[in-house]
Amino acid sequence: KAGKSFEDKHRVYVTLIKALGVENRIEDAIEISFCVLSQLGVHCPSPLPDKSIIMNDWMEMKITFEKKSDTEFLNYKEMTNNNMMAAMKFLHLLILYTFLSKQEYFPTIIIQMLKLTLHHGVCKESCVALASCSYLL
Repeated sequence: KAGKSFEDKHRVYVTLIKALGVENRIEDAIEISFCVLSQLGVHCPSPLPDKSIIMNDWMEMKITFEKKSDTEFLNYKEMTNNNMMAAMKFLHLLILYTFLSKQEYFPTIIIQMLKLTLHHGVCKESCVALASCSYLL
């Protein structure tokens, strides 16, 4: 209630989501994360689209990264948009929770993180997205 803006409430939401995860209320943590992401302008599909659409997105992302040279990738810009950096933190939590509870969302979350990285730049959480991507491959 004391937070005047949505930015003021980011840490509170992160703490709430982590607390729900510790209490094994993972589905609640996922639901709140999706709501927060929506407020940040990042929309994760719910319900999930058809598997063929997810596979198509996955292949497009794979091809995009294969086309990048090592030099391009290493010189990628740093993420500066505060909302997108906050979204990446919530997506990072979602990677863990979807892996544990709603595996069908796991690839979609990774794709979303990779898209944000490509469009807005690299941040700490981009490493988690890339590692999770390599896990799926």
